[in-house]
Amino acid sequence: MKRIIYWITIFLLMTGLSLIRFSPLTISAAEETYDAVYFGSIYCSVCQNLEDTDLAFERLESQGVIVKKYILEDDTKNTETFRNYQFTFDVPANEGLVPILFVGDTYFAGREAINNAIDSFEIRDISQSIPMLDIMVAPPSSFSLVYFVLLGFVDGVNPCAIAMLLLFISLLGFTKKKEILLPVAFTFISAIFISYFLFGTILYQYLFQLRFLSFLVKTIPWIIIGISGVLFLLNFYDFVVSMLQKYNLIKNQLPKGIQKFNRRLMEKFTQKMDEGSKMIYVITFTIGIIISFTEFLCTGQAYLTAILHLIHFSENIGRGLILLAIYNLIFVLPLIIITLLAYKTQSIQSISIFMREKLHWIKLFNALVFLAILIYYLFFMI
Repeated sequence: MKRIIYWITIFLLMTGLSLIRFSPLTISAAEETYDAVYFGSIYCSVCQNLEDTDLAFERLESQGVIVKKYILEDDTKNTETFRNYQFTFDVPANEGLVPILFVGDTYFAGREAINNAIDSFEIRDISQSIPMLDIMVAPPSSFSLVYFVLLGFVDGVNPCAIAMLLLFISLLGFTKKKEILLPVAFTFISAIFISYFLFGTILYQYLFQLRFLSFLVKTIPWIIIGISGVLFLLNFYDFVVSMLQKYNLIKNQLPKGIQKFNRRLMEKFTQKMDEGSKMIYVITFTIGIIISFTEFLCTGQAYLTAILHLIHFSENIGRGLILLAIYNLIFVLPLIIITLLAYKTQSIQSISIFMREKLHWIKLFNALVFLAILIYYLFFMI
């Protein structure tokens, strides 16, 4: 157990160091001659309308304004360039969207603002009277690794995930083949880790491509606020009813039908294991994947909040995927610890009793974390 904790600690330290950046602000030299800089996206219908329907660039050209165009998806470096312009022109987070046009010492965001500035010759006048600001290199985003790790831990101690693991280990306890209990349990946990990570990767990569669209920039903070608010209320309600030991009234748990399905699935598995099937690890891994999808109904809200927060603050998709892997490692860490304790003590009942006795504190801790997220976004991100 000490060796496993040692290697997990080394992994977290190395990953954390790899996320630290030391890049001072510098001035980027202009390589081309232009009067204004435009950023758009192929996924942005407003951008397409601005170019094809409004003929914005033809109108600017007729006024003698030379525009440098950046389409975010054309080159991976365009995203970094966009962040540098946002930083230099001090663009608020809720206005960091496309289409946007920078000229002189100001910017125009949105179809209407750009069209109005063209019609009033404001862009032309600014380009002729005020030189373009020297573009500075933006510092890394103020992403909190501690907050992200904490959110992963909150998701990991979710009673839904722990209950399924305890049931799985308790069923393994009835088998005559005690020597395979630990490797089978870790196969089950690895299946949950891999499936959650793959699902999160797909969702993150899709939403990451759309992160500069106006509707997403404006709605992500509100979605996070909404999810955090609901989870705070659910967990606080569960804290109250668990304090009163009315466990049947707990809201934030899997539907009864899915709980029964998971139990039947695991019971059939233990029967196959006692038969000495050589496919035991493949079957275990498959069960872990199925369980992870059913558990997502209970744990997915926190996971989605984490992914949206990651998109909001992480400007590099590679860095985002590393953080997503850390989140999922923290998510399964409580399951690993419980597995080792169950194996060492050979008493799953004592662990189950302990979890039930401390359930109200777990719920309160979860509620306070989501309340902190809610307050942070309400006062600092809106």
